[in-house]
Amino acid sequence: MSEPRLAVIIPCYNHASYVEKAIESVLDQTRPPDRFLIIDDGSKDNSVEVIRAYEDRGVELIVQENAGAHNTLNRLAKTVSEDCDLISILNSDDYYEPQRFEKCLPLFESGSDTKPSVMVTGLTMIDPDNEPLAADESRAKWLRAVWSMGNDPDLSIWEWMGMANFPVTSSNIISRADYLCANPFRPYRFNHDYFFLSGAAIRGEIQLVNESLLNYRVHPENNINSAPAPLLKEMLRMHIDLYHDYASELESDPTARQRFYEYMAAAQSSISSFHPGLFQLLLAKLTAKSDEATLEDLIESLDETKIDELNDYPNKALVNTWDEKSPVFHGAALAEKFEVLKRERNELKTELRATQELAKLRNDLLKDKGKALRALVGGNSKITSDAGKGAVEKLANLKRELGGSG
Repeated sequence: MSEPRLAVIIPCYNHASYVEKAIESVLDQTRPPDRFLIIDDGSKDNSVEVIRAYEDRGVELIVQENAGAHNTLNRLAKTVSEDCDLISILNSDDYYEPQRFEKCLPLFESGSDTKPSVMVTGLTMIDPDNEPLAADESRAKWLRAVWSMGNDPDLSIWEWMGMANFPVTSSNIISRADYLCANPFRPYRFNHDYFFLSGAAIRGEIQLVNESLLNYRVHPENNINSAPAPLLKEMLRMHIDLYHDYASELESDPTARQRFYEYMAAAQSSISSFHPGLFQLLLAKLTAKSDEATLEDLIESLDETKIDELNDYPNKALVNTWDEKSPVFHGAALAEKFEVLKRERNELKTELRATQELAKLRNDLLKDKGKALRALVGGNSKITSDAGKGAVEKLANLKRELGGSG
């Protein structure tokens, strides 16, 4: 099997003083990229001249009228996806550590059932002179606080994302090309990376390399340096968009739905700029725009034959695990662990049933000489494949292929 092709993409806008460092950090990788594309998004400084000096070292450059960060990133991703399997984003004011790709890329292929779609790493915040940000700087203190959460072994990566955008920046994204193109960046000013990463976390598609392999530059021109209101409002909009865009997926996928519950529960303790109180106010205002019939239809649309949570009382474990001494809410953590174990048991039972059915189906297929012969001679090679994560998905894929195989 050939090694996946990697592209690095850089959107550049008025970063002539920083982009050279960014480019050099890509060219100095111990595992170099297979393609390196930069789009200058209408810079007014001499960024284009700085970038063109590297064209003889394999750096491709497209110059365009200013279209904004999200449009530029989406164009970059679409262009390189034509011949590359993995895409790494780097903003023109940040830079990589030399072993970033050497340490991250093998993990995209390790383990048959756990290949992630998105990889992120630890990072270091630096100042305009490439020095680590002073420890007493507010952004540096925030980063330390955010990453201290990762020391909690019981905190999932999606809960961590709910509490804070711990990867911090789109420069920290390495993604499968097909996943990035299927989930293009939205027209946010601040949060296009947070929305993308939150969605990937809810789907269970993120893996973390817990080592600082990225340098994120803090300087006066950073987008994040603004009055609170625009950022708070965009954070509220981002979470409304998560509800809107993932509704059907959450309804059909119990595992993603549980991650979403946990993500939003964790967001109640956000140390980013998400205000859970204002979010509740928005939900109240949103429902106020609906009439009684619409609200009733919304409730009735929840089908207990498809949504298992409707078939049990949500707080039963809290009472059942109560020690009869301390106030009942003190047992919440124990009750939550009880519910997690119950879900894991049910998932294992479902996986076991699927494994048994998959084995039987494959055995029946081998007995069916006609289908087996067609598979062997290439009439339908897919029906002998092992595609999918876990027995449930493999069974569904095999049934789908058999259904179309005649």
